[in-house]
Amino acid sequence: MNICNKPPNKTAPENLGEAAPEVQVQCSRRNGWSWPLHYFQLIAWLLYLFFALVGFGILVPLLPRHWLIAGYICPGVCFIYHLVVHLTAVSIDPADANIQEKNYLGPLGTFNRTQHAHVIENHHCHVCDVDVSAKTKHCGTCNKCVCGFDHHCKWLNNCVGERNYWFFLNSVLSAILGLGLLLLIACYVFVEFFADPMNLRSDQHFDALKNHTDLWFVFLPAAPVETRASAILVMAGIFVLLSLMTVILLGHLFIFHIYLMWNKLTTYEYILQQRPQQEAEEADKQLESCPSQV
Repeated sequence: MNICNKPPNKTAPENLGEAAPEVQVQCSRRNGWSWPLHYFQLIAWLLYLFFALVGFGILVPLLPRHWLIAGYICPGVCFIYHLVVHLTAVSIDPADANIQEKNYLGPLGTFNRTQHAHVIENHHCHVCDVDVSAKTKHCGTCNKCVCGFDHHCKWLNNCVGERNYWFFLNSVLSAILGLGLLLLIACYVFVEFFADPMNLRSDQHFDALKNHTDLWFVFLPAAPVETRASAILVMAGIFVLLSLMTVILLGHLFIFHIYLMWNKLTTYEYILQQRPQQEAEEADKQLESCPSQV
């Protein structure tokens, strides 16, 4: 799965046979809060709000009383920790230490592919005009050199590099743990709703609804709102589906990064390794599609 990577922006004309003028490149982005925001980033925050509101406002309060404390604390700690490390991963500037402050104050220098084959040559970036380390790469989206570049993450709207990789990985792990716990709670609520709904009505507010089993409360106990049983089922069902898909995708991503760390690779290096294999497979397919010569 490659949901976090974006190919670098082009900084020179494709037709190299013609005389290509120098191309003025854009300003550098400092971190994930720099404009423009990516719509993946907005989706991530909306999902976080949905899972938090539905999980802690509707599902957890329906647990039996002896499970309530654990139901709030265990996933709650994961959600708070995720919020902290996620905000940190977004806010950190992963730029190489030699990048000067002027890179954020206006447009950078120019890059012309007719003069240089690559943006970085001999550990010198021709766009940022600084010497960089061997693990540094120039991100075309952020338009700056990133120390220990791993990939550009659209969900963070920021590059993931040496400075914020730990926070990125912890944000993925904490999301898996917190959302996984709420998924178990949602499944329990969904099953008990049909098996024995009285187990979900232990809160004292339900004492006034003993003769109205089709009526329920949400956002207990602070701000109880009366609703129908069907609304509980719909919200629990939507929560289960969305959280299950999210946990599967994040789990795949986390396992992928464990594999990268085991092999001492970055995402960028892994992609470079896969290119020769993909090109060979495409060439084989083209040969197979060619008509045989008699």
